[in-house]
Amino acid sequence: MKDLIDLIHIITKPKLREVELMNDSRPGTSKLQDFYTHIAEGQFQDDDTAASRLYGASKDAPVYQKLRKNLKDRLVNSLFLIDLKQASYTNRQKAFYECYKEWAAAKILFGKNARNAAVGIARKLLKISRKYEFTELNVDICHTLRLYHGTMDGDYAKYQQYHQELMTYEKLWILENKAEHYYIELSIGFVNSRAPKADIQAKAQEYYAEIEPTLKTYNSYQLHLCAHLVEAAIYSSINDYPNLIDVCNRTIAFFEQKEYTAAIPLQVFYYQKAICHVQLREFDLAKQATEECLKYSDNGNFNWFKTYELNFMLHMHEGNYLQSQAILYMVMQHQQFTDLPENIQGIWKISEAYLHFLVQIKALDTAESGISKKRKFRLNKFFNELQVFYMDKQGMNIHLIFLEILFNIANHQYDELIDRVEALDKYRMRYLQDGVVLRCNYFLKMLLQIPKSSFRKADILQKAAPDFQALMALPIEMANQTFEIEVLPYEKLWEYALNCLE
Repeated sequence: MKDLIDLIHIITKPKLREVELMNDSRPGTSKLQDFYTHIAEGQFQDDDTAASRLYGASKDAPVYQKLRKNLKDRLVNSLFLIDLKQASYTNRQKAFYECYKEWAAAKILFGKNARNAAVGIARKLLKISRKYEFTELNVDICHTLRLYHGTMDGDYAKYQQYHQELMTYEKLWILENKAEHYYIELSIGFVNSRAPKADIQAKAQEYYAEIEPTLKTYNSYQLHLCAHLVEAAIYSSINDYPNLIDVCNRTIAFFEQKEYTAAIPLQVFYYQKAICHVQLREFDLAKQATEECLKYSDNGNFNWFKTYELNFMLHMHEGNYLQSQAILYMVMQHQQFTDLPENIQGIWKISEAYLHFLVQIKALDTAESGISKKRKFRLNKFFNELQVFYMDKQGMNIHLIFLEILFNIANHQYDELIDRVEALDKYRMRYLQDGVVLRCNYFLKMLLQIPKSSFRKADILQKAAPDFQALMALPIEMANQTFEIEVLPYEKLWEYALNCLE
């Protein structure tokens, strides 16, 4: 069902009316319209529900599969009839969609032996593709034109021209793919885990040393984007924020000099820069960076959600909980929130749980925020929904442990907490002894002193003092941890936990 939901987000009803794909009277069209409408309105989130509601059958029923295929075919075909120039895209994005749309037409014309028309389109597209640095498309067009002039037209000069150009673009395309491959190699382990990876820096240094000399020869969009992402990993892997900011500034300056708007690189590196400033507690600079990042993010796309995720945390660390709450509900009520990957939705659900903890302890006023009216929050359901993080022992699973303890303390569920002390202590000793999660280790030891000291505040303060001092001696800006691991500073959470005991 997710494939249909994605298509319907792009191909809205007004666009369908423009291309007249849903306004015919052929048999089965009314059922097709019902199917489209139910998906667009969020009533069908999976194939089982749709098949049951429409036919009283399973999703494997031939009648449902036929309807599903018919709708998908129409939606895909309509993509080529929608005027993408009218959308709120940057000039490079518009050029990308138009070029690939036109190139599809040219390939069909070549296949139908309408070569004169096809060559005219190809030459026009190559000029645009060169300007916007679509290297892969340059390779494909030059390859086709070389073949045409060499075997059909017999124009040796043009054959040589496109052959030389093809060789140049092929070499660049190989370099771009290598840089992209290296970036993926460094990134793939972080998709479902926020645990630090100790070997990242050495790999990133090795990869960047291989790519860096080529940057002086080529000004390619894709090569510089992926190469600088690899360079950034050298410093992000050890949380060297000053050097990482330098990489961001240099990369932003490079892409701002392009004759077109390089939205994706500017989004990425303003976002990375904002993370650095949050970790360095430079909140005003972080806000400036997130504002710049949002200029290049389309409402509802993946990067838009990630930027607001950082914006949420920025306000949480500032203590501006009402603003954090406003951001969270704007995001979670967005129509495309449920289309996000499970791990990204999970991060927002964890953020929501921290807000509810603040409500529970009256650090956030429910009447003022309206938090209890907008979403029902059930703690047991929250833990059941976040199975994706249970294996991330040095990453996002740490939040589940802290929230369990904090809610136990806030709700005075002391017996439940006492029963968990031994297991949680074993978890801490097994997974949190690594230097990259030291702040987590100190904070969990402090929290476990609460039940170990029989919930007597004076005893807790005395026994937790060494770990509290160790925590204070390792501030966030010096800790080698990913920024998502601390939604609220542990020093503040400790204060709130102690206040609950009063």
